[in-house]
Amino acid sequence: MNLTRRNFVLASLATPLAASIAAGAAPAFLRRGLNQNSKLRVLKVGVGGMGHADLEQVASHKMVEIVGLCDVSQDQLDAWTKEHKNDKGETVAARFPNVPTFTDWREAYAKLGKGFDAVVCSTADHMHAPISMAAMNLGKHVYCQKPLAQGAYENRRLAEVAATLPSIVTQMGTQRIATKWRRYGGKLLRDGAIGPVTDMYAWTNRPAGWWPQGNPRPTGSDPIPAGLNWDCFLGVSENRPYKNGYTPFNWRGTIDWGTGAFGDMGCHMLDVPFYELELAQPLTALCTPTKPSGDQFPESESVLLTYAANSKTSKSGMKLHWFDGGQFPDFKAIGLPQGWEGGKQGEDVVKGDGGVILVGEKGTMWFPIEHAWARVFVDGKDAQIATEDLGKSNHWHDWVDACIAGKKDACVSRFEKAGRMCESLSIGAMSALDPGKVLEYDASTCSFKNSPAATAAVHRTYRAGWKVENL
Repeated sequence: MNLTRRNFVLASLATPLAASIAAGAAPAFLRRGLNQNSKLRVLKVGVGGMGHADLEQVASHKMVEIVGLCDVSQDQLDAWTKEHKNDKGETVAARFPNVPTFTDWREAYAKLGKGFDAVVCSTADHMHAPISMAAMNLGKHVYCQKPLAQGAYENRRLAEVAATLPSIVTQMGTQRIATKWRRYGGKLLRDGAIGPVTDMYAWTNRPAGWWPQGNPRPTGSDPIPAGLNWDCFLGVSENRPYKNGYTPFNWRGTIDWGTGAFGDMGCHMLDVPFYELELAQPLTALCTPTKPSGDQFPESESVLLTYAANSKTSKSGMKLHWFDGGQFPDFKAIGLPQGWEGGKQGEDVVKGDGGVILVGEKGTMWFPIEHAWARVFVDGKDAQIATEDLGKSNHWHDWVDACIAGKKDACVSRFEKAGRMCESLSIGAMSALDPGKVLEYDASTCSFKNSPAATAAVHRTYRAGWKVENL
């Protein structure tokens, strides 16, 4: 018998898949008739920036067929579908010369119809929720770049709706979670290495020149570049004139479109601790910014979120202390011994993209973002817990494999989990709209009890003509 990888996967899952089919919840590609040569047909929305990496990784899976490319920039699409010159002046052949292209994802959904099974979304943050929800409404699997959504309400709804769809496989793009370092740190937390957690400190040096923050809204307008679908870039956000520099990257610091350093990097640092500690929504948020502008997130800030107690935290609850833009926790006051960062490499990890320190009742843990093992300290001394290599995987391929197998729970960053964490990140990021004030969060309505300005950002109103069912 010639047992292919595809046949083996299906044979091993025959019983649960049969039950799923009997219940009318078969995955999309099973409903269209599966054979050993069938592939997961993927529509890629957003092909520049991180979308480039997402496309490369997903397309590298042997069981994936890219059936559509969508981007608001025709230049970005041409880079994949036409012969072009790279940065070195070398001629590069088209990767997907015969794949249909679109600048409006709604048109792509309508024209491809039943011709695609899944969507990979790598757009500006403010479009994650409508693109992902519309795909789930159509019964499509979804891989969405972090943060899962921009607003707290959007994150909540993506998590809630995904939970009701047993045949839809979802994954948020936080690829670092699949590394051996973060897997090991998660095991330490599960094993109770530091006991119930009282405080969590997280920081990043970003934006640090990656994108602008702290600037007022620019005046005037510039000509819209040929090939840029500006209306589709704006999408659900309010209308505003185009200005040079808004795209393809600098949108991250603008409140209408991004989530700033907190929402951007917080996903990579806080995902494992958040999931392992089973945190819910915060009770309060307090932002202390440097140079707030109203149009962009602060140039630098510290944010304090408070959480109610659960079985993984102290009886008094837990506090999350966030720092960005060159601010850092007081490491000495936290109680870490001198030299805890482990030499030059460790110092680069600490002062670079950032990391997390968790303070528990039994000890303290340094949980770096990657490229270093988590370390536990007890009474100011290294506890010397042996590192354990739990292996790594390909985060993108994990999602594809889960789609093929029909096993949504196989995805570690599925929307049900990612939405809960990103709701917290949105609350922390948008607290910058009412700085210096303790904002009280009402989880039942996804709003702040005492801040209309911040509420408008976490529970936003979509622009006319862009409403999506279930949002």
